[in-house]
Amino acid sequence: MAFVIADLLKDWPCTWLHGSFNERINGVKDDSRQVRAGDVFVVIKGKRDHGANFIKEAIQNGAVCIITEDREDYQNNRNVSFGLVPNTRAFLSHASSRINGEPSKQLHVVAVTGTNGKTTVSHLIGQILTILGYQTAVIGTLGLFINGKKVVGDFPSLTTWSSTRLHETLAQLLQMGITHVMIEASSMGLAQHRLDSCVIQQGVFLNIGHDHLEDHEGISAYKQAKCRLLSLVEKIVVNEDDPFWLVQGLRSKKERKWFGNRLVKLEALKSESMKLKIMDGGNDYFSEVPFTGIYNTSNVAAAIATVNQIGIPVSSIVPLLHQLTLPAGRFQFVVQQPFQVVIDYAHTPEALQHVLSSAAQITKGRLVVVFGCGGDRDQSKRKEMGEIAALYAQSLWVTSDNPRSENPLLICQQIIKDLPKSKNIHIEVDRAKAIEKALRSSRPGDLICIAGKGHESTQHIGQRVLPFSDEQTVQNIMASLAMSWNNVE
Repeated sequence: MAFVIADLLKDWPCTWLHGSFNERINGVKDDSRQVRAGDVFVVIKGKRDHGANFIKEAIQNGAVCIITEDREDYQNNRNVSFGLVPNTRAFLSHASSRINGEPSKQLHVVAVTGTNGKTTVSHLIGQILTILGYQTAVIGTLGLFINGKKVVGDFPSLTTWSSTRLHETLAQLLQMGITHVMIEASSMGLAQHRLDSCVIQQGVFLNIGHDHLEDHEGISAYKQAKCRLLSLVEKIVVNEDDPFWLVQGLRSKKERKWFGNRLVKLEALKSESMKLKIMDGGNDYFSEVPFTGIYNTSNVAAAIATVNQIGIPVSSIVPLLHQLTLPAGRFQFVVQQPFQVVIDYAHTPEALQHVLSSAAQITKGRLVVVFGCGGDRDQSKRKEMGEIAALYAQSLWVTSDNPRSENPLLICQQIIKDLPKSKNIHIEVDRAKAIEKALRSSRPGDLICIAGKGHESTQHIGQRVLPFSDEQTVQNIMASLAMSWNNVE
């Protein structure tokens, strides 16, 4: 379909500075490096970089139109059209949808938000729908999955993708015959209007905890960002056990479905599975899922309620639960013998509490914990996370997560600053060495929980992003230990 600038500006507030509305356009970009001949370049004012600094590069790369918020960005280039809009982020979402044929209107889109559990719940919903025969896709932190299989490609590392990439991908999925798409809705993605022009049938609201407060300048703005999803969706699925979302759900006039302990109860917790009781309209069903973690009962409940709201009876969902699996890096067992090793993405106080309380209940020996906190992020949670780890761990190794521009040793010291001195609390800044020391000091029956990075394959230290995987590090160390044990024998 051929587009002209007027097609994007139709019904959109704009002050036109220069050029023709009838200029043909090929795409919409907010990254000047990706601009090609015939594209519209939308100027975004970022936290570190201002898109206005890259207008010249965008024009050199072939941009035929510049859309910005500030008149001072206007450059008197007679070959390029210029327009002003009140909010370029919102316009970018609108324009990205339009240029790609508004694909979300023809898809069933489910957006999942919450401080913790977005990835797990979006994948569980996708798995259930796939088993039921629907053509599904999951877009988020782990990349792109189609019908449960990971697609190899250069995908954004953002939890909620940029609106340009999101709508481009939705259009491609639509052409492939996909009918249902699950996306993760982060607080930053919502605050930055990335989902504004995405038609979303269902919004799933999991929990509110302690995360990204440095980006939102406080808990109030963080909650406000999360609540933006309420206005973007047609129906809501709400956690009635979370006090904040309970209130928001009761206030909403939209069709809603509740989930929580009234829907799914934990009957038995094992190291490899959980037995669940699912209650629906006076009918009780029992099922076992092949993963563990007390907190995952709420995640399973959210997935059941979402699929049920689509129109699938609970009685048809329960028999499928034994086929579900957790996404990579979510309470993932890497080693089972002679001790157990679990990696998990938990990087908030609430998530760490959930993971360690579950781990403590399934270990036959000691609980050994390896974790750290990210640099250039909310410092107030470091002390709290240290207290949580010390509460559950019989042996605690505090180490680097993604220190970024901060001194990793100072981060570790902040984590343990107010903890009582103990020979069981150690600082080892080098994450690989911390993991190795934890493994070497462990005994048969112990459970080693390595938290904070989960699926991640890099570590951000200073200005460098280096290859690093908790899973691969554990496997390498265990292979070395096995060789030394064999030599002793």
